[in-house]
Order: sequence, then C-alpha cells, then structure tokens
Amino acid sequence: MPVWLRNSKPISRALLVAGLLVASAAQARAQSCLPMGPGDVYRFAQQAEAPFLILEGEVTFDESLLPGGAPDTPRAAVGQVDIPAQFTGLLLGQRMFDQRVEGDMVLEAHCSGGWCGSLQSGTRYVFFARQIEGRGVVAVLDPCSSFFFDAIGGRPGDIILQCHNGGACPSKLPDRLDGAKAPPESE
Repeated sequence: MPVWLRNSKPISRALLVAGLLVASAAQARAQSCLPMGPGDVYRFAQQAEAPFLILEGEVTFDESLLPGGAPDTPRAAVGQVDIPAQFTGLLLGQRMFDQRVEGDMVLEAHCSGGWCGSLQSGTRYVFFARQIEGRGVVAVLDPCSSFFFDAIGGRPGDIILQCHNGGACPSKLPDRLDGAKAPPESE
C-alpha cells in the first residue's frame, strides 16, 4: 500500500464533487463562498467511502499556471486546469500528523462563473487530497479553496486533530439559511 494511503481517512468522489458543485454554485450566484472550516471538511471525509488523504505541509508549484494567473488566460474561459505540484510534509496517521511524505501531486484547479481557486506556492497548508490511479495524488482547488487551510499558526491542524481523536469538531457552516433564495429555474 502506498504511503499516501496508509492510515488515511476515506471520502467519496461523489461527495467531493457534490461539495465542489455546491460551493461553486453558491459562490457564483452570491459572489461569496460557503464558509466551510476544517471541522466541516473533516466530517465529510469521515463519512465518505473512498480513500482521502489529510496532509499538512508545503505545496510548491508554478503560480502562473493557475487559471487567471496569466494575463492571456481569462478566468471565465477556464473550467478545470491540472497543475503539477510538489508536496513536503506530514500525512495524518492514526492519532496525529506523523508520517513524513514528499513527492509530486496534481492541483486540480476549477473555475465557476469567472471565479477560480487560488493558492500561494511555498506556503504551508492543511489540505484534503485523493490518490487516483493513473494520476497520483490529486488535490481539488475549487473557487472557494474549500479543501485547503492555511497551516500558519496551527489552528486548522489542531481542529482536524481534535476531530480525528474524537473531540469536539466545530463547524463554520450556518445553522440556518434564513433569507436564502433558490436559484432561478433554467428554461
């Protein structure tokens, strides 16, 4: 079993796609993002079926490859862009981030309505990724960057460890959607 998969938590592709679509649709309609925190994403990962990796470390890549990162790449014209990246850091094991890993990965950047996900190369993140046969380790970068959390200061990693070890798993999602409107029906 590859080191990326050992002791990882599962998440289903369907759940990942559904989360991506909800976040993208909400963000495109409201010009803002659904406020998902590390506890929310962890809970989704825990309830899913397919393997999902939880990593903490430095992600490096060519930022000019991000959709909208180059002047000749209009954001609205881009759907999905695969960006080669490198990772150095730790994989979440049975109780903590304790398994050193490094290697190549793919950032699967998505855009919706002219909004695209973005990251800074060389920054430490806590993030959720998948091991996909034929593609390697893939981390989805949606318009709201829902699966990436800045690791500076350690708070997102602390929340994930708290959830992982059976403690309180705080949510940033609203309890109620008062005032929310349904999207207009398409004709």
